[in-house]
Amino acid sequence: MTKPLPALGLVIGVIATYIALVVGSYAAGRLAMRLQTFRFDFEKTLPWLALLIVVAVVLGVLMMAPVVGSGATTGAGLLLTLTGLAVFLLPIRQVVDLLRLFEFPGERLRGGYLLFDGSIILFGIPLLLIGIRRWAQDAKLAKVLQAPGQVQDARGGYQPTFPQQQPQQWGGYPGQQQYQPPQQPGHQAGQPQQGQPQQGQPPQNPGQQQ
Repeated sequence: MTKPLPALGLVIGVIATYIALVVGSYAAGRLAMRLQTFRFDFEKTLPWLALLIVVAVVLGVLMMAPVVGSGATTGAGLLLTLTGLAVFLLPIRQVVDLLRLFEFPGERLRGGYLLFDGSIILFGIPLLLIGIRRWAQDAKLAKVLQAPGQVQDARGGYQPTFPQQQPQQWGGYPGQQQYQPPQQPGHQAGQPQQGQPQQGQPPQNPGQQQ
């Protein structure tokens, strides 16, 4: 099983989420112009819609990756939550400067449409909580992978390995050592002696028929 790398996933998640916000805000601005101008030409609408879907799929695949998934989910939730809170809590001038970080340079269409309605907070906080929980599970899994003599289960737990018990023979109580009579000369090991019950059969009383 591959060892999780949540710290690397955190960096990847923050970078990928920032790129997703920049591209998503630009594509959302193009789609918003369709509503403002009452245009119904799907040939100019579908490419921007497809771009949004591709960005969402790539970000989702990073969050599902077993090695960096927990860190990517935490990084995405952290960036979305902090950016959303900053837009609504900072002064207007600082918010304008912040939104310029999510715009394509040289474009007349202002970006940041995904940051105006508070939806990134709605998605950022759940992603942050899920990422923190997965990070804790990956930390337990890393400790289990380093501990010898333990069998890992599907998600961070382990099952201790126990020695197999020998099959109990007839006579005595569990754990009692069985009496081994001395072998006669010429007797081969592994062959039952005459009059001695074979393994797996109960001892018989004298006079009892076979």
